[in-house]
Amino acid sequence: MFKYSSRFWLYAPISAFLLLAAAAMIHWWVLAQAFEKKLAALKGHEAIPGVTLDWSSVAVGGFPFRLDADFTNLHIQGAGAHGPFGWASEKFALHTLTYGRRQIVYEAAGRQTLNWTAASGNAHSISFLPGTMRGSSIQDAKGLSRLDLDVVDVGDKDFAIGRFQFHMRRNRDGRDLDLMLRTDGLALLGLKAGSLQLYATLQQADALMPLMRGETSWPEAVAKWRSEGGSAKLSGGLGDRALQLFLSPLY
Repeated sequence: MFKYSSRFWLYAPISAFLLLAAAAMIHWWVLAQAFEKKLAALKGHEAIPGVTLDWSSVAVGGFPFRLDADFTNLHIQGAGAHGPFGWASEKFALHTLTYGRRQIVYEAAGRQTLNWTAASGNAHSISFLPGTMRGSSIQDAKGLSRLDLDVVDVGDKDFAIGRFQFHMRRNRDGRDLDLMLRTDGLALLGLKAGSLQLYATLQQADALMPLMRGETSWPEAVAKWRSEGGSAKLSGGLGDRALQLFLSPLY
């Protein structure tokens, strides 16, 4: 009797560990297969209304507790509030855990190219090489609840930024969106402008919630928000011109 009891306490922990490891492997494999199928369905098609994704190649990994996707030549194109926009990244990666809250971490490297249409209708384009470029997003049952972007050592021939940060947070009641933009070490055409920090709150933001859930396009959501009396409140002491520049995708 003593011998059987000893064997049980010897083999039971090992067996339990092997069962947990096998369950983790199967769980990751199932999620990875579904993730790859989802990426294949998205390639060259709309990820959300009005926004299309494409890339040259993608590799999925992260076993056993993460899902990673490493993209080469990622292209995002879509319709903004005033016209088309686009972003191209030579190297882009996203990482998410296979358990816990729905948070995704992003990284970009190599040449970044951004195109957009201003409120005036004029098209603009910038291209730059970042030292580091990272971001993250958190989703809940109501959709996107937080978005963060942090870029260090942004530079090109006409401008340089030591650090660029953008943060967006949805208030708990879901009626307002808080935005923050900060730049440090800004130099434009050889002129140093120092640091800039702006805060804004988008009020009556209920009309933007379908956009946060990926159910409607950017132009439709912004038009509805404005028609329902959506407004923005700026803090930072830089006046209406700063508000217009900061919120140009909406105004």
